[in-house]
Amino acid sequence: MKSLNDIRREINPALQKIELLRKEKLQAISNAKKWYILPLIILLFALFSFLSGSLPLTIFCAVISFISFFLVYLFKISPHKTEFIHSFKHQVFSSFVSSIYPNSYYAPDNYLPSSIFSSSQLFGSYDSYSGEDYFEGETESGCAFKFSELRVTDTTTDSDGDSTTSTVFDGIFFILDVPQRVSGRIQVIPDSAESSFGTFGKFIQKTMGSLFQGGELVYFEEHPEFEKEFVVYSKDEEEARRLLSPVLIKAIYDLKIKWNKRLRLSFINNQIFIALSTGNNFFQPDIKKSLMKDNTLHELYDELSLCFSVVEDLSIEHDEQYNHLNSDPVIQDAKIYKKNDNPNNPFLL
Repeated sequence: MKSLNDIRREINPALQKIELLRKEKLQAISNAKKWYILPLIILLFALFSFLSGSLPLTIFCAVISFISFFLVYLFKISPHKTEFIHSFKHQVFSSFVSSIYPNSYYAPDNYLPSSIFSSSQLFGSYDSYSGEDYFEGETESGCAFKFSELRVTDTTTDSDGDSTTSTVFDGIFFILDVPQRVSGRIQVIPDSAESSFGTFGKFIQKTMGSLFQGGELVYFEEHPEFEKEFVVYSKDEEEARRLLSPVLIKAIYDLKIKWNKRLRLSFINNQIFIALSTGNNFFQPDIKKSLMKDNTLHELYDELSLCFSVVEDLSIEHDEQYNHLNSDPVIQDAKIYKKNDNPNNPFLL
């Protein structure tokens, strides 16, 4: 992998251009903030009304002031930030990705289709689905991969008509094609019951968990650290143990420790689905920070490396003929990602 200095030199023209845009947008935002004077005046009038004893007028003015603050941000401030981020991703970050992974494909405005998310069988119902930052490619060992950021929510309405929106998934979702086919379905999910309720939690996992997950609980006592973090369900214990080799178990556990986030996996047919809940927006520059400083590029570099480490760690482990690569750091650094040129791919613009 190239050094950060090498990458900076390659994308320096784009960095210079976007830095000028960033300064222009900061000045535009500064000018737009003058519009906040209007809601401030209304808020002062609300305070005056409160001191005068007119409660209805106070409430009315306070509401109008709040709405005005929101409208100023929505129509005067936010568009400048959105334009900067859009330009940054298309002009700078796309070049940044190409410089590190030259044969991968990146589409900042696209994301994995909902059919892939549903096929994973890792989550329940949802009614709102969006995302961004779509990546795809193929590893040197022939493992095709796709991933993107996703935000998935579900809204429920109670008997009183009150609606509640809950987050189903907010993070990075991966799908890997692997050579070993699974006849049923294997799920690896966080061990929340046993870690919270001990032995009773383990009983819940074995009874109720098996009912809802559609498989039997498979124990991996020989891997106590993994067993502490995850629960495995499968209809075929022998297949689960064959697929979840000690090397793969270590890779999954290491990813959990590396990210320190909730991690879910399912193995279906010839695919691995990986749901990594992050709760934060990746590849998002701060308009207040200069792009000419190394820490901004370091953050992007680290985020991108972490995402591709999921692909590297989980795809290599599933091809036994490539297991020797794990012990060779020179070969690891030389991993190549190839673009998927399938003409039926809807993401190839």
